[in-house]
Amino acid sequence: MAAIGDFLTDSENMVEFGFRLRSRRLERNLTVEMLGRNTGLNRKTIMELEAGRDVRLTTVIKVLRALHLLGVLNTTLPDTLPGNEALSSRGQPRVRAYPISR
Repeated sequence: MAAIGDFLTDSENMVEFGFRLRSRRLERNLTVEMLGRNTGLNRKTIMELEAGRDVRLTTVIKVLRALHLLGVLNTTLPDTLPGNEALSSRGQPRVRAYPISR
């Protein structure tokens, strides 16, 4: 399995993401049709996602929920960011995204 990351193109990342979702589906002994029933999606949409084609974010969320993987988004996109000290310890000073107007 390849690593998903910035060094891959968007297409390559999508293909790898689809491959991993398919692997998780198969680990749970689910057919495409069964996953379709669990998500309310049709067979073609699930196959497109697993093939790495561009699909809606809501489709990804439905599939992750059905595979009990939706919680992984908390790791990827935590609801809070590290404080100043955490950023400073990594050598990345905090930079404002916009200037303060007075």
